Order: sequence, then structure tokens, then C-alpha cells
Amino acid sequence: METTSGLRHNQSVTGPLEVTVHDVNTHPKPPRDVELIATDADRVELQVVTWKKHDVTVEWEVGATYAIRGGRAKRYIDASGPELRIHSNADFAVERVTPESDRLRLLVLGDTHVGYRHRASNTKPPWAREVDNRQTFSRSLARARGLDVDAVVHAGDVFDHEITQNDRDHVREEIRRTHEAGVPLYYIHGNHDNEAGNRTLRQGPEIHIGGETVVLGDGAVRLSGLDYGAGGFSSPPPEKPGDDGESVSILVLHDTPYPAVDENGSPIHRTDPNHLDLREFLDSAEGWLDLIVSGHLHVGSRASIAGYETPLIITGPTAEISTSTRENVPSTWLVTVLGGEAQVERQRLG
Repeated sequence: METTSGLRHNQSVTGPLEVTVHDVNTHPKPPRDVELIATDADRVELQVVTWKKHDVTVEWEVGATYAIRGGRAKRYIDASGPELRIHSNADFAVERVTPESDRLRLLVLGDTHVGYRHRASNTKPPWAREVDNRQTFSRSLARARGLDVDAVVHAGDVFDHEITQNDRDHVREEIRRTHEAGVPLYYIHGNHDNEAGNRTLRQGPEIHIGGETVVLGDGAVRLSGLDYGAGGFSSPPPEKPGDDGESVSILVLHDTPYPAVDENGSPIHRTDPNHLDLREFLDSAEGWLDLIVSGHLHVGSRASIAGYETPLIITGPTAEISTSTRENVPSTWLVTVLGGEAQVERQRLG
């Protein structure tokens, strides 16, 4: 574990650097996003500064401890406040530190589209023509192994529709490495996952949860999946669990969720005649469903279904492949389940 004593001015923070928060300022002078006063494991005081452009979406809590990876150290000997300050950068990642025995962590991602490089260049935005999604798939699963999460959850479109044998072999090997590190992978089928890709996935240790519900962590999580259904339910949605709500219930799907809205209540998805209307399902499920995870849309976002409180994660892609003119920050999501609640942190995939 890293401490602040060895950090020099302008040095990258490799981490993990564990800090305990003592004060949070969520309205600093822009373009800063959040300013924290914290102490490290040696009780040395420091400041942590996140910038709006780095899209650090963490629910900071006074008294809680967080592990920081990435960022850059700055030392200001003649300035007021702590001498050491950690500034966010494109590699900045944060996770809340909780007792290992009491928590379950999932790395959630979607739309890895391995094989995308074979699409005709005239169908791609200019910035995506050199993208090789094998690399971002590898980085995503390397993050899962590095964080030692309990499982990976993939919200569909593992592959693109023009995959090769090389693409399939690459995905199979990365999943094998992750499984052997003790991290299983659960997935659903997306609209680009053709039979060749699905056959590859069936042959590995990963677990298809389309139309199924699995229980993780001695009942801490009930994980249900729906394969892509072109706007309809591809299989019956999950039913209310019989454990009186003690477990956290998560639904993973790949259709366009309707009517999805952002944190300001504005619609977030493109016009899609095949959208999946979730309102009737949520009328019966909102009392026990704790989180919805959706792939398919290439605009990562924290969201919800208009009129309902159940939170919705739209994973977004793991590479810059979207034709959308809106925010397109490749990310993975860390879901931490503790005490019957799910905490969600978005982590940019640099």
C-alpha cells in the first residue's frame, strides 16, 4: 500500500493510496469538481482535487476510506492548506474500502464489441477508425483481476458482428485468465453477438444468465439477465425473491430501456422503435429491484426510468466507438454490495 511520504512533486500516483475523508467540498471554483481534506494511513493530511473533465463519479462520505489509483501528486510548500495535493487525471480511479468479509464487488461493463475493427471505415466516426477493441477488452478484465472483484458482469455485445477466429481466441484467453484468477464472468447476449461468438462463449467457463437468475455471495446478490429481445422481453423477467428483500437484486439487459432519463430528468437515448418499455414490470418490481444495468446504448450514464426510483446504469462502450455527439467516455463500473445496499462508482477506462 502506498503512502504520501514517498510521493514527490508532479509524480504519478500508482496506488493504491488509502485515504480517509475528513471534509468534502462539492462546490469548489470551476473547473474543479470536488475538493477533499483527508489523511493517509500514516495520518498525514492531504488534499484531493477532482476535475470536471475527468468525470469522477464517487459518492464521497466523511469518515469513509477510499483507495486511490492514478492521479498526480503536487506539493505546495508555501501555500495555505495541506502541502500535498492529489489531482485527478485520465487514469484516476477510486474505490471505497470496506471490510473484505462484509462486501461483494462486481465489475460491470458492456459493449466491448471485439471485432469492431473489421467494420467498413465509412460506417465509423473518424476517431474510431483505428480502434482495436481487443485491447480495451483486455484492459477491462485486467482491471477486474487487479481489483480482485468477486465477479465480472457483461451487459451484452461481447463481440461485434464481423469477428474473426483471432478475435474469438483473444476473448477466450482473457476470460480464461480471469476465471483462473478466481473471478467468474456472467454475461447476456447483445444484438451484435452472432452464433460464432455465442459458440465461443458457451465453450468457456463464463456463465450465460439470459433468462436466468443466479445467487452470488451466500445470497448477498440475486443477478438476473435478459438477452436482447428487439424491444420485447426475450424471456420472462425475474420475479420477486422470497428472502424478504435481504439480498440486492440486479437486472442486466441489452435492449434500449424506456423511458430512460438522466439525473436531470431528460431523455438520454436515441430514437429506437425497438425500445423495451419497463414501466409495467417496474410497477411490480420497484419495491424489491435494487439496480438495472443496461448495455446497447453507447452513452454511459447514471440514469433511471421516468417516474420510478430504481437506479439504472447504462454502461456505455469500453472504447470510443459511438457515433453519438454526446458524452462518450469509455468506462467500467464498480458495484459494491454492502449491508443490503449497492454503491456504484464509474471508473474511466484510460
